[in-house]
Amino acid sequence: MNTYTIAEVSKKYDLPISTLRYYEEIGLLPHVARNGKNRLYDQANLDRLAAICCFKDTGMTLKELQTLFKYEDQDHDLDEVIDLLQTHCNRVADQLVLLKENQRHIRRKLQYYTDIWSAQVNHQPHPDWDDYPLSRFE
Repeated sequence: MNTYTIAEVSKKYDLPISTLRYYEEIGLLPHVARNGKNRLYDQANLDRLAAICCFKDTGMTLKELQTLFKYEDQDHDLDEVIDLLQTHCNRVADQLVLLKENQRHIRRKLQYYTDIWSAQVNHQPHPDWDDYPLSRFE
């Protein structure tokens, strides 16, 4: 079985060592083996950490993560976990809608400034912002 040092895990997940220790301290990353003073992370620890990163990257709080993982680690109210995951899923869906809308605005600006650059290079008149309706970027 492969094991990894805290430094290796820190680098792999781009997390500070202090964060890994904190996750262990608050119970999000339990069952980390030790070789004397050194932590040894196994695949189960990495799988848990990947889940933590996924949920954190999508806006789940540490408290919500603790609730979620309590169910996996012990008897816990399944209805509460399902509600938590449904709420989080809805929140992520809302974020995706907002990101898509923001992406349209960014693509509009990008096209506009790219066309300005092209006009400058070709000694043409600058484009008019009004010629870039947002509907064109759906």
